[in-house]
Amino acid sequence: LDLSDNDIKGTVPSEIGNLSELVRLRLSFNELTGEMPPDLFEGLNNLALVQLHRNRIRGTIPSIKWSAEKGWTENDHSLRSIVNYSSAFIADCGNPSDFKESLNCTNCTICCNAQGDCHPQEQTFIQKSKMESYTKFTLVFFACIVGVSVIVAVVFFAFDWYRNVHLTTAASKQLSEEDREYALDSLGNDSVYQFFLSKSCVGWSIALAIVA
Repeated sequence: LDLSDNDIKGTVPSEIGNLSELVRLRLSFNELTGEMPPDLFEGLNNLALVQLHRNRIRGTIPSIKWSAEKGWTENDHSLRSIVNYSSAFIADCGNPSDFKESLNCTNCTICCNAQGDCHPQEQTFIQKSKMESYTKFTLVFFACIVGVSVIVAVVFFAFDWYRNVHLTTAASKQLSEEDREYALDSLGNDSVYQFFLSKSCVGWSIALAIVA
């Protein structure tokens, strides 16, 4: 059913849900408004493509039960013969939106925004890592930095203690100065990482804050 670009106004008719053999539904580039019937796609078991972008639909787009429920996968040749899986479900769920609250579409494959740009809905690194939010990821990342820094500090002070105990004072000072000059040359005298070479807690705090 292709009704795209026909200047159709009003809401999406619930009668579409009665078309049990429907495979493709194109309602894009119209003037459809309001919310969609929540059970619109429940009886459409053969549906393989839905294009609703470039309308003014609000609220939530009903989910479509496909893929695992139908035995379809992204690599299924029978599905690919009907439609490209990556563009199977398109709606105006991108940002920025024409409305205060963006259109919600949980299993859209592509979301378009008010500027006409459309982008695939791919999981971010944060979502793939099962983090609940960017705030949690930031806290975990910062904790890792602090943990690594503490380990480095312990190793550094342990080595410094070992050198002071087992080397003569003159040899220790000469070796320490040579190590410091070499490290500064490697890092750069104007680098924030030079604070890690100091024994000052303030210096380490500044370096950690800047790195984080």
